[in-house]
Parts: sequence; structure tokens; C-alpha cells
Amino acid sequence: MALFMDLHKASEGEEGMPSIEEIKCCHMADLKIQAKYGVRFIQYWINTEAGLFFCLMEGPDKESCAAVHHEAHGNMACNIIELQGGDYNAYMGNESTKNEFDLVENPDGTLDTGIRVILMVDIITPVNGQNLYDQIKNAFKKFKGREANHGGDRIMCVFNSSSHAIDCAKTILTDFEIANKDGVEVRIGISAGGPVNDGIDFFGSSIRLANKLCDIAQSNQIIVSTEVKELTKGTLITTDNENGVLRIITPVDEKFVNALIEAVESMEGNSTFSVESLSKSVGMSKAQLYRKTTSLTGHSPNYFIQEQRLKKALKLIKKKSGNIAEIAFEVGFSSPSYFTKSFQNRFGILPTQAQR
Repeated sequence: MALFMDLHKASEGEEGMPSIEEIKCCHMADLKIQAKYGVRFIQYWINTEAGLFFCLMEGPDKESCAAVHHEAHGNMACNIIELQGGDYNAYMGNESTKNEFDLVENPDGTLDTGIRVILMVDIITPVNGQNLYDQIKNAFKKFKGREANHGGDRIMCVFNSSSHAIDCAKTILTDFEIANKDGVEVRIGISAGGPVNDGIDFFGSSIRLANKLCDIAQSNQIIVSTEVKELTKGTLITTDNENGVLRIITPVDEKFVNALIEAVESMEGNSTFSVESLSKSVGMSKAQLYRKTTSLTGHSPNYFIQEQRLKKALKLIKKKSGNIAEIAFEVGFSSPSYFTKSFQNRFGILPTQAQR
């Protein structure tokens, strides 16, 4: 039996989602006929403010899970995804409990909305950073976070609490004094969202956004999404904002960041990719692109393109994913010699030294 989770949401034009009592009745109806399709509904989460609810179930396939909803009450899911091994506990945790109606509640008795906070840490260091990774993972535990595998080379942690995530991020940058260690740069992105959206990945949109916030963050900076700010009920406005350690981006900025990173990633192996290319991809004039990119990243678009290439090259070199020339071409440099010079200017060492 595989584990599945689905998403239900209020349709446009409706005054709101079904009441909690109506959702409970739908769940009870599911339970009455689930055996017919070989499905077992386990529990569900309700987010009344966002008009969303999520069901967790076991079953032979997505079609069987959908068939139960169809016959029981006709309230069909907008999306159903299959969870991979280890996903559920790492992301959802075990702090919550379910009541007699299988509705998930927090330890204080309030409804668990299913929303989780994703903290992504990117460490850029030309040397072995294992000790730093160990320290960061200890910080995760201290603030009740759960390290989760997302298939990338950054460290990711999932939190039930937005305040715990932000306090953890601040601790990583301050208590461990990472910011001032030799050549070490730490960038942190924090996003939030529900377990299922319109894609196929568990928390996929939140993970992608956290990654993109890491991409635009400056050295030893935390960038926080709009949804995380809303979850903190305005408590993010502190002195940290004044010195640039903590930055909150707007929904408009999030849209631009998505377009910017996707454009750069789609062309990262193309040595002819330029500011002009980027300008066309994001639908802005060069002047607009310069102002927006500089405002968000602290650097010009041209610098940002090269920075993304060099950061990827450093990670590929450490993974021994090819020789220096091969990696140079892979990330978009047309000349290995120019790549070597740029790499040394950026990280203070030769590419061959980063291989050790």
C-alpha cells in the first residue's frame, strides 16, 4: 500500500470552503466505503483561512483514492500526490495528534493547518565545511526542526513554527560565528506553504521558493517570504531588519525572483547568455532589470549571472563531477582560463585547490 495526500480547496466564486462540520461528515462518508476500493483514510488537516484541506490516506493508487471521494460525497480533490519513503515524518512531524474525527490538532488543541515552514541553508566555502554542517544540524534540533532530504546540495529543515525557524536562522549566523570564518558565506531562505499544491512534489512550491531566496540572498543574510511574515503576525519587524541580516520580500518581488532564477537556470550552460538575454526572458528593459536585480541581490544582473555560474562550479568541483575544463563549459564559461581567473577572484583559491 502506498501513502497519498490530496488537496481540496474552495472554488473561485464560492463564499468559502465547507464548514468544519461538513468536512467531518465527508470524512465519515469516506470511511464507510473506503474498504470497497482498498483505501484507508488516516487523517486530515483544515486551513480555514486559506480555504484548503488535505487528506492523508493509504491505497493501491491515486485512482482508487479519488473513487472513494467520488462515491462517498462527490467533493473531489484538486490534486493527489504519492509520498515517497520518509517524506511524511520529516515534513509533517509527530508533534500533532488526531481527534475522534481524525482531524489533526496541535498539542494546544488548535487545528493543525498543515502549513510548514521550510528553512534552506546554502554554505559557500572553498574548504571542507563538515564542522559547519554539524553545527547547523545541531541548531535544527535545538529549535525543534526536522532535517529533510530534498535532493539538492543545500541543507533543509522543516518547522511547524515560523518563529522557531527564524530564531534558528539567526542562531546559525550569530551564535556559531559562521559569518566571520575563513572564506565562509552562509545564505538562508525561509518560505512556507501547504504539503500539496498543483505540482507533483511534496511541499514542492515552498522548497523551490526557499531555494530561490537562497540564490538572491547576500552573504550571511536571511531572506523570508511573505507567507512566513504573515505566519509570524508581524513580529518579524526587529532591529535585524535595519542591518540587513533579515529581509522580507513582497509578493511582487517573489514573482520577479521566480522569473529571474528560472531564466538563469534555463540558460546556465549557454556561454552566450547575457544581460540582454535575461532582459528578454523576464520581460523587462535592461534599465528595469538592473534596478530590480540590484535592489534585491545587491549586484548587477551581469554579476548575478556570473555569480550563479561560479557557485554551481564550486559545488560541481567539490563533487568531482568532471575536470576543471568540463565544469567550466558546463556552467557557461567559453574559456577555461577565464573561468580559472574568475574563480580565483571570487573564492580566493584556484579551482584545482577546491578539489582537495
